Amino acid sequence: MSFMRFMVLNYNHINFMIPTSESFVENLKNRILAALFSKETDQLKILIEHATDTAKNPELSETDEKYLRQTLTALLRHKHLLDNATGLKQQTKHLKMLLADKVRQADPGHMEYKYWENQLDISPWQRTYIFSQAITFQMTSGCSNFCRRCNEWALPKVRGHFSYDAVNTFIETFMTHGNKDLALYGGSDPLDWCDETHDITHVLNRLAETSQFSLLTKIPRGKGELAKALTKSGIPLSVSLTDRNRNRILSIEKQMGQSFTKQHATADLLIPAGLDEDFTTVKPSITDSYGTEISLDGCFAVIPAFTSALHPFGHKKIRITSKATFIPRKKIGRPALLVDYFKPLEVFTEQGPSILPALLDVQVENILFDNGSDELTPPGMRSIREYFDVFSDKARLKRKSLTPSVVKRIKAKYLYNTCFRNLRPENKAAMKNEILDHVRFTRKDIVAQARTCSISFFLASIYAYIQNQPIKCRIIRHLTRQEYMQLGVLFRYLDLSSPIAERLEDPNTDPWLLFRYYALALVHEGSLKLVNQFIRTCPAAFHPQKDRFIPANKIKRSSKLTKTV
Repeated sequence: MSFMRFMVLNYNHINFMIPTSESFVENLKNRILAALFSKETDQLKILIEHATDTAKNPELSETDEKYLRQTLTALLRHKHLLDNATGLKQQTKHLKMLLADKVRQADPGHMEYKYWENQLDISPWQRTYIFSQAITFQMTSGCSNFCRRCNEWALPKVRGHFSYDAVNTFIETFMTHGNKDLALYGGSDPLDWCDETHDITHVLNRLAETSQFSLLTKIPRGKGELAKALTKSGIPLSVSLTDRNRNRILSIEKQMGQSFTKQHATADLLIPAGLDEDFTTVKPSITDSYGTEISLDGCFAVIPAFTSALHPFGHKKIRITSKATFIPRKKIGRPALLVDYFKPLEVFTEQGPSILPALLDVQVENILFDNGSDELTPPGMRSIREYFDVFSDKARLKRKSLTPSVVKRIKAKYLYNTCFRNLRPENKAAMKNEILDHVRFTRKDIVAQARTCSISFFLASIYAYIQNQPIKCRIIRHLTRQEYMQLGVLFRYLDLSSPIAERLEDPNTDPWLLFRYYALALVHEGSLKLVNQFIRTCPAAFHPQKDRFIPANKIKRSSKLTKTV
């Protein structure tokens, strides 16, 4: 068995949230959005001037150019404000022209592996996890399609590639680190990649012996013969349809005498993205993966996020440098959907596998944006509202009725090839604790305690967030204003002198709605005496073995509390 370190949090709600780094341009984008939503035209003029100065930089990174394009899209979505403010319309037009120039001036080149590696600022321990936990290897920067509804906000026109030798080196390194299931493209089309006489078929032929893979492409113009060759060679290939490529795809199918497997074949996609982003609502998560991304820009940690003005990509990209203290554990597909985004993440640190002691800022933002509606939660993912259901009496009684089968399953896990007396002492203790934890979580008092601790932990995280993220809070206030007003009407007779812990004991109180009210009240009103009192008198922490929140004073004061992986 392997073990995972659990870093115990020294309870102090001021430090109950882990801020993640962001580039100057991402910060600028958020400041412009905050000023735009608040209609601060004088501030907007100053900030847009900064954006245009930044757009002039010939060395602007791919991700930062995407942030500028998101900024431009947001400005164009608020034309009424631009039309009524002297100079703003002209400034926005200037920014648009500068970004258009970048498309015209794009001259795709090829990057060698050594050049990429020399540009990195990473520590030796990080390198292993960057490759072993990679979910995306983006071989190309920019995209020949520039789809209106691109979730990745891919830059229009191909900007650069990794060389064929670099791609081979990357693939060898992924294989060395046991990583055989990752995407070979992100904000690009897989058929765009080339290097002289080499194309994607040369890469896939090498992978065929060691990996399973499939392709999703829009078949860029001029790549029809390549798509036919891939199909003929038996490469699993799906085509993403848009109004722009529909006729071209039909023509290629007619020439081949067979049809492609198709995705996104309907007129409307579920999630607006790219040029369709309205910057006024919150949409379901797009990215269903945790891990790292490698591109010509460098390497990034990727954390899923609800698609919003804060995170139009549907995820948070965190540049990995030597200052980074963790790298998220890789989760893709269904395992990623099963991750409860509102619990501390599994990560790798210099010491090995760990669980973070607190939530990342992007996780707190997910909590604040998750209003509990079914439309917002992607299929297979548990929302925070659904998590609150585990504290209901119905769920408690169901767990109690399942105790015999749960105990049988736990015993089978530990005793599958031995008997209890032959187990190591630590495994005997682990088995007993698992059984005891299940039994205890069928008791009313323990369930009530877990509910209180969960709410305390979440509110403490939000409290820490509002102290550290004033600009982002302005954006969140704009996006949640209507919901907060509705909750205010619902709780207009709330006794503001009644402690939160006491209200939770009232059987007529809906704990989800009460939590939601105080969560948004913190963002909209700032520090609240009742909330401050609650999180100080009911301090909570996450216990990885129990997989739930418990009183902070019941966490063993040890930095090596272990969890079986």
